Amino acid sequence: MSAPAMPARAAPRRQLSLAPRAKDLPLLLVYGFAFGLLNWAAHLWGGPGFFSLWYPAAGLRLAVLWHCGLRLTPWLIVTELVTDCVTGAIPLTGSATLSSVIGAARPGVTCGVALAATGALLRGKAGVLTQPPMPLGLAAIAAPIFNALAVPPLEFLFWKTSSYRSGVDVVISLTGLAVGDVLGILILAPPILWLAGAIDGGTLTKPRLPRGRLLADALPLVASLLTAALARAGLGVQAAPSLLGGAWIGLRHGRAAAWLAISAQAFVFLTYSASAGSMTAADRLELHIGLAAVVLVTWLAGSFADTQTASQALLDRRNRLLFQAERLKTLRAMSVAVIHEVSQPLSTLAIEAAHLRKLTEGQDTDLAESAALIDRKAQALSEMVRRLRRFGGRDVDEPSLVPLAMLVKTACQIVAAEAGSQGRTVDLAALPPDLVVQVQEIELIQALVNLLRNALAASPQGTASVAAATAGEFVKIIIANPRPVRRTQGAGMGVGLIIARTIVEAHGGTIVRDDDAAETRFVLSLPLSGVLP
Repeated sequence: MSAPAMPARAAPRRQLSLAPRAKDLPLLLVYGFAFGLLNWAAHLWGGPGFFSLWYPAAGLRLAVLWHCGLRLTPWLIVTELVTDCVTGAIPLTGSATLSSVIGAARPGVTCGVALAATGALLRGKAGVLTQPPMPLGLAAIAAPIFNALAVPPLEFLFWKTSSYRSGVDVVISLTGLAVGDVLGILILAPPILWLAGAIDGGTLTKPRLPRGRLLADALPLVASLLTAALARAGLGVQAAPSLLGGAWIGLRHGRAAAWLAISAQAFVFLTYSASAGSMTAADRLELHIGLAAVVLVTWLAGSFADTQTASQALLDRRNRLLFQAERLKTLRAMSVAVIHEVSQPLSTLAIEAAHLRKLTEGQDTDLAESAALIDRKAQALSEMVRRLRRFGGRDVDEPSLVPLAMLVKTACQIVAAEAGSQGRTVDLAALPPDLVVQVQEIELIQALVNLLRNALAASPQGTASVAAATAGEFVKIIIANPRPVRRTQGAGMGVGLIIARTIVEAHGGTIVRDDDAAETRFVLSLPLSGVLP
């Protein structure tokens, strides 16, 4: 079960236009219907001072904003307000209308603020918490907290006649509000995000589920249900068995198994708290606080396990790249030795061939043509050896001043040779002829080649374009391709992009993905070193 990652440094920049798009209207209609249904279902867990101790609509709201972007925040709020008016949750007349509208809009606003704050907190940082799916777990905690913290100022301004204005009652009410939102988000948001990601990808991806040794997982899960049994027996909420069982399953198998464990426990807990008519509000709140702790620990344990798995896979991939780099380094050292042994006799051969050509001028035609042919081949071999020496020799590790146009044209020529056989084309726009960058030529050409190959592979028409422009002290190389209708499955591990970014950042530059509605664009920025005279 996978959820979209928080935007990273190379992620596409979302346009923050608040105008709704045509494709948003059906989504908002479905959202309004689902929101009204979930809003109604939540009344089973209602109580004094809070709306519901399990509020699944919060999970629906966060999942939609997480998947579609924060630009939908105002339109989701409007949809929720219209739904509340239609269902009668907001009175259309009377003195309570304004406070009801503000109270109904508050969760949507705080959810958008929480997602924006989570993204800003993690942007540009590295570590376990920044790796998917950990950001979703952080947002699932931040959104309920922000929602609860926004209540006291609004209560002071609009709800001065409320029956739960005393300090203890307010704390209990806010705790219940936060607990209901946490349970609604972590129980409902993960399957919605998984389904949305599967629909976008074109195929229904199968979540990673536990296999083998089921007894080792069944026992902790059964033990975790002892919490509900102990609560039924009147011994209070003992959350320790459920915490240990959920953490065990999450750490062993990841989020998919963690969510299944959460669902099983939530079904038992929520069914009991909704059907136990004799349960007091305090007992129900205590039970749901214990359930919220179990859900949080289980989900974060599963997220941590998946993050560790992804980090290990990335580490293994980088180790393979390092191994390949060592092999290339060894081959380069061998080529330097071979070139050194070949260059001296070849130079002698080239000199003698040129001398032979001069001696045979004016002689027999066949003899003169043969000598000229030998001279041309010797000169060609000498030039090839000089290029190989430059590629494998000492100066390959030292940056030098190189015309930008030559770099880009060379990369396009390399890619065009293999692209032509596949019916693909690269469109090279006119480049500024006088721009110079200080780079390691071979490495930077490799970075451009990797980006061009990725663009051609992702283009549904098999076309890619290259352009360049200056931006202050930097030059930007834009590599673009038409956007595919759906994401391409099995298109590779992104190793080419990793290598390209490593090379460019080593030169003091950056690679940023900057898409629009029609194209996927990678913008490679490099510091300028001047212009040609």
